[in-house]
Amino acid sequence: MLEKVEKPKTLKETTLEQLRLAIMIGQLEPGKRLVERTICEQLGVSRTVVRECIRHLESEHLVTFSAGGSSVAVLESDEIRQIYHLRTMLESEAVRYCAEQVTPELVDKLQNHLVQIREHLHAGDVVEALAHSYSFYEHLFVTAGMTVAWELTERLNGRIGRLRFMTLSTQERAAKGPNNLQDIVNSIAKGDSKSAIEACRKHIDEACHMGLHLNKQK
Repeated sequence: MLEKVEKPKTLKETTLEQLRLAIMIGQLEPGKRLVERTICEQLGVSRTVVRECIRHLESEHLVTFSAGGSSVAVLESDEIRQIYHLRTMLESEAVRYCAEQVTPELVDKLQNHLVQIREHLHAGDVVEALAHSYSFYEHLFVTAGMTVAWELTERLNGRIGRLRFMTLSTQERAAKGPNNLQDIVNSIAKGDSKSAIEACRKHIDEACHMGLHLNKQK
């Protein structure tokens, strides 16, 4: 059988991914000025590509523009609270539906993503753990039929990723985060929507508390 050929990424897509990741993991720190010429030299791409990517990152609120030029956006406490509050509302609904419509295939896929998250965090590879976290939540939303909610979440994923990288880089969250996700998966597997929602809210509340604390230290 022939396998589907993966569509190659464009130069813009690859550049955008690298810039977004650099912001998410703090290589480009909050408030740092984005000098187009320097970025062009480092990535080996044209200024046109870099400008397009910076404009795209502005739409994701990862970059801000002022008279002095573009710089990495600074996350404010109120913005962080709103992001976590929105996550609570959307993810609680997604886990509720998944628990009510649970299948063995769903549980297996969520569990496989969770195993990958644990293994990469144990190895200290937070970036790969983030990738599997993204897949974990994408599967929750798609299974719940909440495609519009997932589109909304994707628009926040740059900022969510910044917060998630910051919290998962701590030993405490690297241990507790996967345990909380396991509680969610266990509740979904039992078809217990109430417990799944409670576990989801606990997980996000703890992440919010730590995210606010760590952001103040920056």
